[in-house]
Amino acid sequence: MINKKITLLTVAMGLWVCSCVEPFNLNIASVLRILTVDATITDTSDEQTITLTESVNSNGSAYSLPLLKATVNIIVNGSETTALTEKGNGVYALPTTFKMKAGNSYKLIFSKADGTKYESSVDKLTTVPEIIGVHDEFKVDGIEKGNFFDPANYIYLDTQDPVNDKNNYLWSWKLWERQSVCATCYNGRYFLTPLPARCREERAFASQMFDYFCPGDCWDILSNKDLNVFSDIYSNGQPINNRLIAKIPYYNVKGALIEIKQQSISPDAYRYFKLLADQVQNNGSLVDTPPAALIGNIKNIAKPDEPIAGFFMVTSVRTVKYWIDRKGAEGKKLNPVGLLDHPLTPEPMGNDLTRPPFAQCILSQTRTPSKPNGWVN
Repeated sequence: MINKKITLLTVAMGLWVCSCVEPFNLNIASVLRILTVDATITDTSDEQTITLTESVNSNGSAYSLPLLKATVNIIVNGSETTALTEKGNGVYALPTTFKMKAGNSYKLIFSKADGTKYESSVDKLTTVPEIIGVHDEFKVDGIEKGNFFDPANYIYLDTQDPVNDKNNYLWSWKLWERQSVCATCYNGRYFLTPLPARCREERAFASQMFDYFCPGDCWDILSNKDLNVFSDIYSNGQPINNRLIAKIPYYNVKGALIEIKQQSISPDAYRYFKLLADQVQNNGSLVDTPPAALIGNIKNIAKPDEPIAGFFMVTSVRTVKYWIDRKGAEGKKLNPVGLLDHPLTPEPMGNDLTRPPFAQCILSQTRTPSKPNGWVN
């Protein structure tokens, strides 16, 4: 929970960057609704979607609510119109036949159910070079945590910036770590029935916490929370070597799998993300009041001064997966920090033989029971 004094606009930025749907505590009283647009279209074969939400303040908390029944279109090269289909929860999908092409320009336009119209500026797709190599370095004093440090693997990549082209980069990552605890219950215990299986509060277990192991294979999926952007304005055509992409804590003795994504972005997108990164990463966190207004490239046609969170962009993407073997920790007598934020506390065994010994590994955006492609046993 967040108990800092913040502006609703910054909360909307945080909701957009982190894709968070949980309520935030605020110290403000407002009924403003701020539109948040998650609109990045790539040249990959993945389904291309745009998410429209509104952050709403109610009783001191900000919630992200889906924008439903909108009419959404992409304009290609100023003339060709492609309609998106509503999938629910504020998600709108492009046809599977839609393909991005380098050199083409793209624009987002959409209308709310009440007829309010919005449009983005035009963004042009530029290609991105391949990732040449990835390597890691184990550091005992890897990540500062209060008055001490957690050991971590630093992940670096190498790429070659194209000659005679102005290029801007955005890097992100996704990490798979094997998880052994599939549920943590507070003030109660875990129950398989009635469905869905879940934690249930019980007066007899108030102020107690229990962890429940996974019945089989399970992986947590973690993603970057910081923005990592770069412009070649001073190094055009030069190799980009040892670019720090991630600091991965020493969660487990065994290895982990990381997927690194390298994207090309426009100069306008670079300036936007650089400003956002400078404000939220160098001045505190995503929920601190920014020193300057963050203006994206989407506007209300009738009311251009309406604050809108998010940025429409098109991007070329290259990805690579890398196995973190954590051999650098061998012989250093270090304990893994683990994926839990507390000491392991299983439910004590008792006379009730109906108690579930395990909790389900439920597929979600942050967890999967399926072995990731590239995982090394």
